[in-house]
Amino acid sequence: MKRAQPFALAGVAILALLGAGCDRFAPPSRASASASGSAAAEAFLPKAGVRPPNILLVTVDTLRADHLSAWGYGRATSPNLDRLASQGLRFDQAQSQWPKTGPSFASILTSTYPKDNGIVRQIGIPIPCTFTMLAEVLQRAGYTTHAVVANGAVGREFYFDQGFETFLESWKLPPPVAPAAGANDPDPNGAENVTRLALAAAARMDPARPWFLWVHYLDPHAPYIPPQEFQARFQNDALFDGRIQVPVTNRRKQELAGIGKGQVIDGDTRLAFYVARYDAEISYVDHEIGKLLAGLGERQLLADTLTAFTSDHGESLGEHGYYFNHGRFAFQTCLHVPLILHWPGRLKPGVDRGPVQLLHLAPTLLTAAGVNLPEGRWAQGQSLWPRVVAPPAPAANTVISFSEGGTASNRSWIRVARDQRYTLHFSPHKLEQSWIGGEGKPWSLFDLQADPGETKNVADLHPGELARLQDAIGKWWRAPAFPCNTDEGVCDESRAVDKETTELLKSLGYL
Repeated sequence: MKRAQPFALAGVAILALLGAGCDRFAPPSRASASASGSAAAEAFLPKAGVRPPNILLVTVDTLRADHLSAWGYGRATSPNLDRLASQGLRFDQAQSQWPKTGPSFASILTSTYPKDNGIVRQIGIPIPCTFTMLAEVLQRAGYTTHAVVANGAVGREFYFDQGFETFLESWKLPPPVAPAAGANDPDPNGAENVTRLALAAAARMDPARPWFLWVHYLDPHAPYIPPQEFQARFQNDALFDGRIQVPVTNRRKQELAGIGKGQVIDGDTRLAFYVARYDAEISYVDHEIGKLLAGLGERQLLADTLTAFTSDHGESLGEHGYYFNHGRFAFQTCLHVPLILHWPGRLKPGVDRGPVQLLHLAPTLLTAAGVNLPEGRWAQGQSLWPRVVAPPAPAANTVISFSEGGTASNRSWIRVARDQRYTLHFSPHKLEQSWIGGEGKPWSLFDLQADPGETKNVADLHPGELARLQDAIGKWWRAPAFPCNTDEGVCDESRAVDKETTELLKSLGYL
């Protein structure tokens, strides 16, 4: 069995832990809707011989949930997403498995933990071609599959195109039509162009077959430079406090304890300026998502469509001394992401307030598509349809989610477990400890009810909770080989990373 080879990116060889801990079993097939393990859930799912729903997966890069109006944010950043949330099922406490684009999407699309699939710490690690991905299963179930993506971290070079009949990468395509006089220069990776490409792809989909369309927007990834008409939005409003300054150093780039001079925008050093710019980027992408949904609706493509909306990770906006980046730590600022399921006429609107892992999204979509999953499981994920039908009461919720993060190698990176109230961080390295719960304290426990910003390590005050979550992390980390979906197919040789992708990754701060 041949596997994807290491990539050479920016002169550095990057080697994945390809297929770590995988046992093989045959990919699932289409079957009648009995996979969820819940009789109540079956009522929502397609019956044998009935066309399954279309599936629209919309994802936004670097979008933290607590900056969306539907999650209680004080600014009206997201009217279109608010509407989608009010008409669908909103998961209030969804958790990314790794706060970095490549590792997060590898986890989402294969339903495996980073510690087991080997896609960790950074972008540029190819997904092993031996892993079966969400689009591949849907394609085998009769779906036509299409994607439009705007971040090079999920480009073809890293095998994120597995299972897609068309895979459009915005940075590699001819630029949009030149703007009218006085308008902005077209940004090939901007939300406006992503919407244009997604509607063009939708127009070419085969109406005789159910379709799966993944649309990934890059905004609001740093640098926070939305189109001109959005830039002043939220500046100097009621939430704007210009007294707090961002430390700026003579270095070109920095993320801890301040930013480098090369990251300063418009000469402004007020923290509130950057937060407002981040929020303006959200407003911009929300506007474009509204246009996408309206355009699909006008084409009669949303009549029986399950729409899933989420983000790969959040963003640290100065919390914990970490500025305008993500991935180095695993606080809720970067792990807590939005998750919405919307299926008109089939899915009852509501809110699930318990923690839920993005790892479970793929098997949930596969179940909705009528794919038979033994006991509702696919790889390490579990279909959420029983929870969709009957969301657990927060007081009774004992679900624990697991995430990873940090920059350490040799499987010594940060591990996090969180339940309804507490989050426990384990960090073996002293440098990371000093930024989390204190140097010499590898275990940091935070009470999200009393301290949602995770600023006070209360491990000494709650020994019972500490021991319970320590045990959970230990069992999860040491779990034996799992039955993950794998293919026998032969992988391509290493795909060279082209100039366009390299330049985009540099502009995003990855290189």
